[in-house]
Amino acid sequence: MSITVGRDVLIANLHKAKSRIRIFGAVAFDLPFDDFKEEWLARVNNGSLQIDIVCESDASLYRVATISADKSVSHHDRGYDSGTFINIKNEPQRKLRDHFLRKNCMHLEPEKDSLAVYLKSLSNEERVNAERQIQDGSFDMSPFQQCLSIRTYYLEDIKIPVLNIDDDYYVGYALTKFNHLESFIKFDKKSDAFSDYEKYFQYCFDNDMGAKRFSTEITQKDNRTEVILAYNDKRQVIGQLPRDSFLSFTRPKLVIWGMIFTRKGKVLVHQRSANAKDNQGMWDKSIGGHVDINDVDTVKAAAREMIEELYKVEAEAQGGHTKSEAFNVNPDRPKFLGEWKPEMRYTLPFKEIADKETDIYFFRMDYALSRIVISSPRILNDGSVQPVKVFVDLYVFVMPKHFEDTLGSLKNSKYALLDLYQLKDNYLQSRNGSSIEINGKLDSFKVTPDLEYIINSGSLWEEQLTSFVDYLKAVMGNE
Repeated sequence: MSITVGRDVLIANLHKAKSRIRIFGAVAFDLPFDDFKEEWLARVNNGSLQIDIVCESDASLYRVATISADKSVSHHDRGYDSGTFINIKNEPQRKLRDHFLRKNCMHLEPEKDSLAVYLKSLSNEERVNAERQIQDGSFDMSPFQQCLSIRTYYLEDIKIPVLNIDDDYYVGYALTKFNHLESFIKFDKKSDAFSDYEKYFQYCFDNDMGAKRFSTEITQKDNRTEVILAYNDKRQVIGQLPRDSFLSFTRPKLVIWGMIFTRKGKVLVHQRSANAKDNQGMWDKSIGGHVDINDVDTVKAAAREMIEELYKVEAEAQGGHTKSEAFNVNPDRPKFLGEWKPEMRYTLPFKEIADKETDIYFFRMDYALSRIVISSPRILNDGSVQPVKVFVDLYVFVMPKHFEDTLGSLKNSKYALLDLYQLKDNYLQSRNGSSIEINGKLDSFKVTPDLEYIINSGSLWEEQLTSFVDYLKAVMGNE
C-alpha cells in the first residue's frame, strides 16, 4: 500500500539510507544538502553509498516558473521566478560535487573516464595485462565505480518527480507548487504501484537509452555538458538536447559544414581517425560540427569549429577538445564576409583578401541546403548505419597564403589538398574499386555520406563551389 509522509520523515529516511539514493527532479524535493554533505562525503569516498541526481533543465524551469508566478493558478502567497528554481537546481553541484572535489573524494568521475586515466598511468606490459583482465571479467572495477552522478535532463519536463531510497520510492506531485513540497506519497514493495515506479526508475537511471542519454553531466573532462537544439521540419526550434543524444534523437538538428580552400583553390579534406565515434577511416569534408546552444549563430559556430578542428588538440575519444592547443590561435581571427552568390562576385572584396596574406576569410553559401532537412547517416563502428536528420549551413574558408606548407603541423587527422576535379575523380574511381594516390601513397578513398552528398549535389557543386574556386583562382592570380 502507499502512505503519505511529511518532509521530516523523508529527511530522516535519507539519513538512514543503506546503499542507494536516487533523485529524479531536484527542484521538486529542494533538499537541505548542507545537512547531508559530510555524512554522504564519507560514504561516497569509501564506495558504500550510490547517489544519482537528475535535475530539471533550465528550459523546463522557465515553464514551471510561469505557472508558479501566476498566483491565480498556484494559489500561493509568493510566486517564484525562474532564477529561484535554477539556483535550487544548481544546489547539488555546489553543495555536493564541488565540496567533494575540494575534499579529494573518490568515485566522482564516470567509470570509463577513471579507468582510462588509470590505464594510461601503467606501463605497456601492465596495461596489456589489465585490458586482458577487463575482457575476461576478472578485473576489480570497484575502485573506478562512480558513486556520485549529477545530471541535467533535457528531453522533456520531469512530470513525476520521484526520490528512491534503497527499496522505497517517494513521489512528489508538484502541479502548481514546484519546490519544497511538504508531503510525499511513499511506495514500498507491498504497494500496488511499486513495480511501475521501479520500471520508471530503471528507465531514468539504468537504461542507456533512457534519461541518461538525454542528460548532460559535468565531469573533469568537461565534455558532457554541451547542449544543442532540436528542430521540426520547418527549422523551428522544438527543444533542447545534450550533444551525446545527437544520434539517438530522430528529429532534425542543426550542423555546420565547412570547405577550406587554399589561395591556389585547392580544397582540404581529412580522413577520420580510427578512434572516431563513426565513419572511421573515411574521407570527409574539411570541417563540420554541431551548433551549440551558446553559439550566437552558425557564423560563430563555423569559426569556432574551424579553429577547434584544425588547431586544438583532440581528446583521445573525440569527446571534446582538451585545454591545450597545438599553438596559440585567436578564435575571432576568421573574418566573415557574408553570403557568397556567384552573381555578386564582382562586389566581394577578393582584391582585399589577396592583399591580406596572413588573414583567414569565410563566406556562407547562399544555397537551399540551409532550408531543407537532409539525410546525414553515420556508419558506426560495428558496420551498422545510424540515420540522422540535419539542417546544414555551409561555409567556405580562404586560408592564409602558404597554408599548404603548414599541413604537417596539423595533428588531429590525416589531411590532403586536392583540386575540386581531383576530389570528384578520386571519389568516382574509388567507387569502382580503384586505389587512389593520396600524399604520395596508394590508398582507398571511401568518403563519408556528407562528402558524398556535397560531391553529388548538382547546383551546390557546380554553381556554388566550382564558381567560387574559379573566381578565387582568377583573383589570386592562379589562372
